[in-house]
Amino acid sequence: MGRRFDGKAAIVTGSSSGIGKATALRLAAQGAAVCVVANHNVEGAEATVREIADGGGRAVFVHADVSQADDGTRIVADTLGAFGRVDVLVNNAGITRGAPLDQLDEALWDLVLGTNLKSAYLMSRAAVPDMLSRGWGAVVNISSVHAEQTYPRYAVYAASKAGLGGLTRGLALEFGSRGIRFNCILPGTIDISIHSRRNAPVDRSAWQPRASDTQVMKRCGSPDEIAAAVCFLASDESSFVNGATLAVDGGQLGLFKDH
Repeated sequence: MGRRFDGKAAIVTGSSSGIGKATALRLAAQGAAVCVVANHNVEGAEATVREIADGGGRAVFVHADVSQADDGTRIVADTLGAFGRVDVLVNNAGITRGAPLDQLDEALWDLVLGTNLKSAYLMSRAAVPDMLSRGWGAVVNISSVHAEQTYPRYAVYAASKAGLGGLTRGLALEFGSRGIRFNCILPGTIDISIHSRRNAPVDRSAWQPRASDTQVMKRCGSPDEIAAAVCFLASDESSFVNGATLAVDGGQLGLFKDH
């Protein structure tokens, strides 16, 4: 797998399970010291840290609510205290919620937008100054295919994920000339969803697609497949990629567009 991140430090939000955990483990395997961030699933986050340590890597856990500015500042401060730098930020924290418009109250709207979109702004604002001090940094925002094609009653979720695309492009223009790249990934259907609390591998071979399913490749994606894309966008291998949106969805969006 190589060690593309030797000497670098990364923050991965929502890294207690699923995509975030897979990303934290892959970054660590490639040499990064990792700050594991989670709010609710503390046990899962601690397990992620242990797995990194067992593999010979370095990791710390910060229990925080990334939708709160003070917590974002604390995450970066704790990372700097532990590792002395922040090179990579993966804004993965997210929740899936849906409701018809007449039941979509302000509290639900604020919860989803705060967790999925505001958190990426707050974490970027907190992490960028240290990246600027070295003239190098990579931020990867985890959006969703719902940013481009969604379903009824998921307007709030789609809005939060589409907003990540706009945030990515705007900050890419603002900081690209100063050595910091912002890119965005649109995962398709992944076999460990962001609301899962499972930390055990899932047997994808047992998944049986239905005729009505929109999985072009007749299977769900794995968290590792998203993590591989994250590590590419966070590394110098993608040094001329900035402000991009990469769909990692098995062709799902293409199927929607054909219909």
